[in-house]
This record gives sequence, C-alpha cells and structure tokens, in this order.
Amino acid sequence: FFFSYRTIMPRMRVWLREEQDYSTFLKKSSRQSPVNIVPGHVKTDENLGNFTFVNFSTREVFHNIVNTGHTVQINLKESMVEIHGGGLNGVYVMHVVALKKGLTTEDAMVDPEGIAVLGFLIEVRQCVHTPYKKGPWSNLTSHLMNSTEPVNLTDAISMTDLIGDVDLTKFYRYKGSLTTPMCNEVVIWTVFVEPIHVHADLLQLFPTKTHLTNRYQPTKALSGRQIYASPAVELPAG
Repeated sequence: FFFSYRTIMPRMRVWLREEQDYSTFLKKSSRQSPVNIVPGHVKTDENLGNFTFVNFSTREVFHNIVNTGHTVQINLKESMVEIHGGGLNGVYVMHVVALKKGLTTEDAMVDPEGIAVLGFLIEVRQCVHTPYKKGPWSNLTSHLMNSTEPVNLTDAISMTDLIGDVDLTKFYRYKGSLTTPMCNEVVIWTVFVEPIHVHADLLQLFPTKTHLTNRYQPTKALSGRQIYASPAVELPAG
C-alpha cells in the first residue's frame, strides 16, 4: 500500500533505475506503468466482475508505516488480507502489493501475473474555511515523518476506512509494471474510476513531514496494450 504525492514544480524528478540506464531499459519495455487512461479508447470486458475482499473491514491489518526515501509505504500484517474475483486469475494475498497466492516475492517478480495492484486516485478537497475532521486519513498521516525507521501502527484503521464510499465495481484493467525500481513488468493493474477524497491540509503533510515531493512516474506508452473496463463503467458512446 503506497502513497504517491505530486506538486507542480519547474523540474520533474523521475526515479532512475540503479542497475541499468533507464532510457535503455524503456526502449526494451512493452508494459510499463502508469498509463494515460482515455475512456473513449477503453473496451468493456464482461469478465471483469465484482471483487471479493477478505478482511478489508478488519481494523487489525496494518503493521507499520515507513518512509523509504522514494515513497511512504504501509506494510500489512502477514497473510491477513486477500483479494480475488474482478477478473483476476487466482487469489492474491496483500503484502505491500498483492502477491499471487502460493508465490514468494521472488517468484512474483518474474511471473507475468504475479502481482496485482489496486490503484486509487486521490482527489483533494480545497476546504479553506473547514478544518479536516479526525478520521482514518488524519490518523494515518499523523505517523508521517522524515525517517527511514518503520513506525508501528496502533490505530484501529481498516482498508475499507481508507477507501470510503468508492464504488469498487467500477474499474479499469490493464497489464503493466511496478512504478518503483526495478519496474518489473509483472503487474495486473486495477484502477478504480471513483477517487478517494482527502482534505488538502492532510495532503500537504506529505512534503512538510516527509520531505518527499514530485515522487511519481510520468505516463508511459501503451505499446499496443488495450485497456479494459468493468461492465459497471459507463463509457462514451462510439
């Protein structure tokens, strides 16, 4: 479970691969992430049915939070959260990302469908005269810091608390990659249509408390890939 934060600045920072030249790597790549999703170019896939989420409402699944220097990462307790359905070929166990059940992390890094990522867009609410209310997001962001040491999470927060009222039947699907080094092309991406709403003051805690800014990847070419939508998504006519 990752946070990604972006501000508008004259220069854009891009994570470079440490093991090889990034531009050379991209020339050989065919399914990098993220991608630009244009609804008019998306096709409906009737096989993308509803997900089954195991222990998403359980408030004892988060283990710790850590500033990796690249991003803010939340680690889940071992084998507590699972997902299946939604057109996925098998059951996936949530760690930092969801690994196909039965695979080790090393195995998942070379399996074309070894990792499933659930992507949620965050929409900032500019509530100038309204302070944010105490809740799961304020509890979580209170642990942000400019330190690489993990901080144990003792707050009673569930995945469902963070997701809120997002309609989980409406999503896009494509084959892609991890967005942090090594950018392995082993990910089945699910990007939900509806955003999570977060107060602007909470989002501002990312640069002020972690010193992380512009930590994102630019969109990559589709390279012939097709993006699909679940039947619940209303696509433009034609």
